[in-house]
Amino acid sequence: MKLFRITVLMATMALATHAHATPLHNALAKPYAATEFEGLAGWLNSKSLAMSALKGKVVLIDFWTYSCINCIRTLPYLNKWHEKYRDQGLVMIGIHTPEFEFEKSEDNIKAAIAKYGIHYPVALDNHMSVWTAHANRYWPAHYLIDQQGNVVYSHFGEGQYAEIEANIRTLLGLEPETAMKPDPTVFSNNQTPETYVGYARAANYSGAHAFIENKPATYQLPKFLAQHHWALGGNWKVEAEKITAAAPNATLRINFQSKHVFLVLGSSSGKPVNATLTLNGKPLTADAGKDVASSVINVTSHRLYTLVSQKEATNGVLEITASEPGLEAYAFTFGS
Repeated sequence: MKLFRITVLMATMALATHAHATPLHNALAKPYAATEFEGLAGWLNSKSLAMSALKGKVVLIDFWTYSCINCIRTLPYLNKWHEKYRDQGLVMIGIHTPEFEFEKSEDNIKAAIAKYGIHYPVALDNHMSVWTAHANRYWPAHYLIDQQGNVVYSHFGEGQYAEIEANIRTLLGLEPETAMKPDPTVFSNNQTPETYVGYARAANYSGAHAFIENKPATYQLPKFLAQHHWALGGNWKVEAEKITAAAPNATLRINFQSKHVFLVLGSSSGKPVNATLTLNGKPLTADAGKDVASSVINVTSHRLYTLVSQKEATNGVLEITASEPGLEAYAFTFGS
């Protein structure tokens, strides 16, 4: 089954009676024994951990990858729970499972851990071993494990933060806090879905002609581009998980509906590369994202870049034009 990140809030399966004095919210109907951490490429922030050695602890596992905006938005909550409950019996473990090849780099992961202030253990699941053992399909995904080593709750995607924390407190034997606050809104109506531009998972491509795979080719932008669709102009090399500008002035255009636009970018040479952005045919200024200056983005490493940050969700046509060969693009994501 195709792997994908979930881009809507999802709760887990139906309520179930649980053995704890205070029932868990949306507990799994059939708890099951947590699997061991096997097939990993290493650990960061910790020595190697074993699930069997964590009996007596409450464990929260978070499947994430550092270029995923949905994962990034959960990290402040995970960091808070680690600081708040680590001395009361909670063990937070991030299972970093790469979606793209560059996310397997330990140096890249270390940089992300430092950037987002992660101090709990992070396992490097480069071969998707732990992911597969859990039959997981989503970034992010959270699995809550009780003191007996059983997975008793899971949640996929963003949201349900108050519910997750309430379940942590229940398993730790702590009294409930005040009424649960609603989750922040991160999606808008008719928002453009996550959009991959490599041919393996490309959707809503509306170029003048089909992809020519794995070798440079010249593409022509269409006269009309429907909402949620994208196209290429100029010379690009289209590969399974990415596209790479093969000449100056290669252009990527997308017709989107959202408040924020994010794009995973990199440089094929490892050297910084620039791209010029326009929104609805004009320089991107007031609505520029944090990674854009004077309508230009400087791509210095493989990561998620914020291109557009508008005051409200609207429809717009964004163009990214490479100043030179080597600009790589992987996937767009969107949010409110």
